[in-house]
Amino acid sequence: MRTRIFISRLSAIIMVFLLFLSIDANAQKEKLQTAFIYQVTRLIEWCPEGKEGNFIIGVVGNEPALIAELNALSARRVGSQQIEVKTFSSVGAISKANILFVPDSQFDNIGAIASKASGFCTLIVAEQYSAANKGAGISLVYNSRQSKLEFEINRSYMRRNSFNVNEQLYSLATSIY
Repeated sequence: MRTRIFISRLSAIIMVFLLFLSIDANAQKEKLQTAFIYQVTRLIEWCPEGKEGNFIIGVVGNEPALIAELNALSARRVGSQQIEVKTFSSVGAISKANILFVPDSQFDNIGAIASKASGFCTLIVAEQYSAANKGAGISLVYNSRQSKLEFEINRSYMRRNSFNVNEQLYSLATSIY
């Protein structure tokens, strides 16, 4: 009888522990994405129109965990620009943004998103492998097995959009298109 009670309590403790681990792993992803996005702001010289007004980081779709992490950047600056975080519920809602994050759930719309953002000085960062070869400037993917971010970069996208990229960023990329 005691063994059975002990096993059921141990099982409950293990389940709670595993739940906390999974929550931490998910939160880790958004923290790493936010840190990467902030570092990118420092490694790219933005085109002239991208240096006007607030520095806007936009997210397409509903990504509350990422938005919460990005909002912590609102106290920081990119050069003299205050960081502002915006969410765009749909492709049609997209407006001027310096960085536009496209989560995996919105990747099917990458062509329309790229077309909508083409009139702005916007770096598209997408959360899917090879996105940098399909319309985004950077593919930013969380490798859950190794608990780290991996990214790919499209050099021609950067040139076409007048971004002057620090060579450090290219040297850290897993692939360059």
